[in-house]
Amino acid sequence: MKRTFLLVVALLLSAGTTSATTEKWTAGWDNFSEPLDFTHSSITWSVSATTRKLTVTYKLVHATPNKLYQVGVHIFCSKFPKTFGQFPVQTPTPGTCTPITRQGVTRTAIAVEFGVVTTDIHGNGTLTVVVGPIVGTYDLEFDARNGAGCDLTGGAGNTVSTCEADFQSPGPTFGTAAVIIVP
Repeated sequence: MKRTFLLVVALLLSAGTTSATTEKWTAGWDNFSEPLDFTHSSITWSVSATTRKLTVTYKLVHATPNKLYQVGVHIFCSKFPKTFGQFPVQTPTPGTCTPITRQGVTRTAIAVEFGVVTTDIHGNGTLTVVVGPIVGTYDLEFDARNGAGCDLTGGAGNTVSTCEADFQSPGPTFGTAAVIIVP
């Protein structure tokens, strides 16, 4: 009886979470010369079925020292709400996904910017973001951009020298999506 009770408690506690998925970075679609230890750098994400939240950890190892990398996602879609969890989406027309062409691939997408990874004097940095609650299936690609404030009011803008996608995951081609399902 005691064993059965413990098994039921363990199942209930584990039912609300999904194991973490770790993916590697690849060179971004705009800038292929930015330094990064691709072997030890990663994106790790998990979904909680109980809270309906997505947790994402961006990890950069041996990138450019003392640099700001804006991190977020491109969600491939045709229509999308004005927010992704608590984060506003970046699109010229609310609710509409915009065609983007990179590396010869065109996909309709919206961008969501989560924050900034600040690297230390060795080029190492991490940022963990919790998004939600959200529900649905999302085809998305994680990215790290050169600079901070990209496409944001009062930010760095989106010029030739700032805001390139230095790293993407999955890859190596733009439009390769991770599929995330939030029940």
